[in-house]
Amino acid sequence: MQVIVHRRNTIDELRSTPARYGVEVDIRSYGDHLIVHHNPFTDAVDFEEWIKFYDHKILILNIKEEGIEEHVKDIMISHGIKDFFFLDLSFPFLVKMVNSGEKRVALRFSEYESIETVLTFAHKADWVWIDTFSRLPLDPQSYALLRKHDFKLCLVCPERWNRPDDIRRYKDYLSDKQMYLDAVMATPEFVDLWESN
Repeated sequence: MQVIVHRRNTIDELRSTPARYGVEVDIRSYGDHLIVHHNPFTDAVDFEEWIKFYDHKILILNIKEEGIEEHVKDIMISHGIKDFFFLDLSFPFLVKMVNSGEKRVALRFSEYESIETVLTFAHKADWVWIDTFSRLPLDPQSYALLRKHDFKLCLVCPERWNRPDDIRRYKDYLSDKQMYLDAVMATPEFVDLWESN
């Protein structure tokens, strides 16, 4: 299972992240260029400068506004980066991306976002983002359905929702039910818990 470190939005944060991890980054526009920042109306490091320091595993491109997806993809191509996926695309832009043949997108599955919606994108999208707002939505039935349709699975660590005590419980449950994840996203303070047995 690939561990992905949440919100590496500065060059210093990226450089301090060991290359064995994947990273998640927030991207938006500022004027006529792309920047790396979670919040709007803020100048920050230019994405094209940030990407020069990227030498890690999978990259999650968390798109913070519509209309920048193709520009971001062009930057990935120009830097020879193939192991990535788009996250949090608005639904119209997600449909546009998959209809253009781009499968490196994540669909959301949670207590609020249905598996039925995810399944409409079977064989069109590669990833499912399993969010844990108040609970783990994945059970053996949903797991079997997602795997039947060849989705890769990325779990959001429950500490993102202020429930670090759920990490051990989730790990034990997933192991007991033989539900294997492709990736998990966590903040730096909790990545070790996902790497340990």
